[in-house]
Amino acid sequence: MNGGSAARAIVFAAAGRLDLRAVTLRDCATDEVIVETRFSSISAGTERVLLDGKLPPIPHLGYPLIPGYEAAGVVTHCGDAVTEVKLGDEVFVGGSMCYTDVGAFFGGQSSRLIKKAAHVIPLHGIPLAHAPLLALAATSLHGVRRGGDLTGKSVAVVGMGAIGQFAARFVATMGPGMFFESDKNPQRLGRIPGAQSVDVNVQTLAEAAPGGLDVIFEGTGHGPNLALCAKALKPGGTIVLLSYYDVLQTPFMDIFIKEATLVTAKEWTHADLLGARDMIANGDVSVADLAETLYPVERYQAAYDAAFGDPSTVKVILQWA
Repeated sequence: MNGGSAARAIVFAAAGRLDLRAVTLRDCATDEVIVETRFSSISAGTERVLLDGKLPPIPHLGYPLIPGYEAAGVVTHCGDAVTEVKLGDEVFVGGSMCYTDVGAFFGGQSSRLIKKAAHVIPLHGIPLAHAPLLALAATSLHGVRRGGDLTGKSVAVVGMGAIGQFAARFVATMGPGMFFESDKNPQRLGRIPGAQSVDVNVQTLAEAAPGGLDVIFEGTGHGPNLALCAKALKPGGTIVLLSYYDVLQTPFMDIFIKEATLVTAKEWTHADLLGARDMIANGDVSVADLAETLYPVERYQAAYDAAFGDPSTVKVILQWA
């Protein structure tokens, strides 16, 4: 397909300024598809950093740019070599570098996306409005898998934002014994079957589990919480860091005396995307309540205000068509 076709996209024009405007797409290769976006989700972490002007040190990356890596839509064109999907398939797209006149940092906040067919994920019945959540679901599943076998173990998830919400849902399917969710915001608690809610902070978690915890999934991104997690840990226990931290802060003695294992977890793999997709499609994990905050893309400013400024909102979904 020839280049020069148009799309609408959320563009971060400069630090602190975002627009909805026309952009131009490059050619679609023979192993690629074009997807008409129906829904996308705002990443309150990554996109906030970009809008705040904190661009990562990547050569040639600068404003204006298109953010986003959480989109879902319908395949409307297949290159001649495509065999993985067909016209009309509903798929997840984790961003796209398909623009000729604007930069992209993942590049998923657009009405049309070009992507290698092998890299889109058929939804297998997941509603399109829920499908943008696959990105963080897969990231969370990757982190939970890094925690090892949870069967019968005492487990806690600290920080019930989007990553924590997904992580706790996957933990709940893996047969933990004693299971806690912890957050300072009580509006984020009470959604996880089988989890006991600790509605103040991780310090209270140590009081709620006086015998200590085998595994703690830390999802706040707040470095000082490492020390508090260590206090709630059993000797020989594990802390899995689900978020991103500028600095980790803890007295060495807190983790030394527990002989704690610290585990990091980065973004998803393709296998995590497929695993998360299948667990959601099969009904093992429900995400419908996390997709309830929906804005038409024309109200993009209100949507971003809610995503970045409303602590009761876990995820914001943009509707493109």
